Amino acid sequence: MNLNSLKKITIIRSALSTLLLLSVAAFLFISNSPNLHKGSYIVQGASKPTLISAIESVGGEVVHNYSVIQAISALLTNQQADLVRNNHPMIRLFSDEKVKLSAHKLHAKSGKQADERNTYFPTQVGASQLHSQGITGNGIGVAIIDSGAAKFDGITKNSVGKKRKIHHHSVLKGSKASKDEYGHGTHITSLISNSSTTYNSNGEQVDSYNGIAPDVELTVVKAFDANGSSTYSDVLKAIEYVVENREKHNIKVLNLSFSAKPQSFYWQDPINQALMVAWQEGITVFASAGNSGSEAMSIGVPGNNPYVITIGATSDNYTPFDLSDDFVTSFSSAGPTVEGFVKPELVAPGGHMQGLMSHKSKIYKDYPEYADGNGYFLLSGTSQSTAVASGVAALMLQNDPYLTPDDIKCRLISSALAGTQGEGELSYSIFQQGAGMINAPWAVASDKVGCANQGMDIANEINDSQHYAGPARRGEDSGDFYILGVEGFEWDGLYNKAHLWPQAHLWPQAHLWPQAHLWPQAHLWPQAHLWPQAHLWPQAHLWPQAHLWPQAHLWPQAHLWPQSNLWGDTVIWEDAHLWPQSNSFLDMGSDINSVSFINKWIEQE
Repeated sequence: MNLNSLKKITIIRSALSTLLLLSVAAFLFISNSPNLHKGSYIVQGASKPTLISAIESVGGEVVHNYSVIQAISALLTNQQADLVRNNHPMIRLFSDEKVKLSAHKLHAKSGKQADERNTYFPTQVGASQLHSQGITGNGIGVAIIDSGAAKFDGITKNSVGKKRKIHHHSVLKGSKASKDEYGHGTHITSLISNSSTTYNSNGEQVDSYNGIAPDVELTVVKAFDANGSSTYSDVLKAIEYVVENREKHNIKVLNLSFSAKPQSFYWQDPINQALMVAWQEGITVFASAGNSGSEAMSIGVPGNNPYVITIGATSDNYTPFDLSDDFVTSFSSAGPTVEGFVKPELVAPGGHMQGLMSHKSKIYKDYPEYADGNGYFLLSGTSQSTAVASGVAALMLQNDPYLTPDDIKCRLISSALAGTQGEGELSYSIFQQGAGMINAPWAVASDKVGCANQGMDIANEINDSQHYAGPARRGEDSGDFYILGVEGFEWDGLYNKAHLWPQAHLWPQAHLWPQAHLWPQAHLWPQAHLWPQAHLWPQAHLWPQAHLWPQAHLWPQAHLWPQSNLWGDTVIWEDAHLWPQSNSFLDMGSDINSVSFINKWIEQE
């Protein structure tokens, strides 16, 4: 080989090396460039064809066209998203955020042992009393959006040992709803429907079960993966499936044991929008308050939806037959919501709850010390308390199949047992315990109607012409939260452990509250309502840059501003406009200062 050939080979090798380095650099640049990485969005607007055209015109990818709300999901780079926003100002892009299941974080176990079987919760809420009367949820369909449900006999069979009607569906590609790799969904499903019988202290079998409603029909929709995570888009697909199959699967109740940080007002949130459709279609929706701690304004999505029934968690303090040391858990999230609604509406048992879980699931493998060796696993969370409430609704519907979601909400709230100190003083704020503990027998026996969601029109919410706010305020000087125009509900927004019902005990036969009230006049706010009917922001949208709190942004980085004031003691927006630099919506004019607020489930004694 001559010298010129060697030079040519050297030059070619050098060029190839340079080209290879440039290719790697280009690949790394493309991989890490925020303008080229595609993010997932929920895209909302007035016209589906316009939405699709807007996404495709900038080179984005349409992933799913939702039937339950006016939206699509799409993949867009940052640059493409900016183009959509600039070219179509009436289109709203909602980040497809992660959603987590609402089981409280497990820590190294100490003190009480997991092998102390704690399936007393049906007795604690009075469901056992109804079981003995033949009220077991028979003929009522309950849908559960979660991580799936494993095949335990207590789930697949009803109380007489026959095969239960159960429908499995997964919105996750390549994953079966009848397999629960995470474990949470099985646990929740069993709290609602476990048909295995219970025993008394003498080891004798009794007419009660380890689930609240052992004879319900089940629809298990898998939207959460093996790590307990999901996204807005997958949850929306799951809700869509429930709504579309409500008649086919006889779905009357929907359990949502998950929570996400609010990114917007409740009516702008796609999950909340879908749930309002479900509610309107006759499905009673239960949502967990969340487990972010019981300080003020910590309620997550979809618990911040004013129509659905939001559930906080209590603990029996490992003494299920002694009410005097029960308490609202410190992890249970509290209200009010950003829009001023009182949340949660109710509380239910959610501390150290034992339900079924496969030994193959992630939670079981990660924390085997919480298993009892017989298929039961101990978990705490507002997820668990939400499952209890969903089961109680099924009992109510068996007794009266014609109840609407508003009826169920009204009866649950009006029959709840408020935690008090015995002199009428609440043990916990209404922003922590709502109307109080669910009481299944009282709810089933109730004939109350018309006391929930009054003054609000869900049809107008769905068509985006009318939205509402509740009566909660925060004092600008004191910082305390209170109810506008009503004394006695002030709260400093902090968690202070107390006992729900000091000096209270169970009656014989281990039934809570049998045919009696713990205290006379133990119902909060019966037969009265606060605030005349009024609407907030009719036929209009809040301008995105409007602030409810001075000198603060609502959701920087998707978090609520920690030290904001909830509208203070003065009139709303006295020196501001709801929709600055725009005359395209309804002109509120001087009526802005006469806007009144609604939260019709609150009743005054």
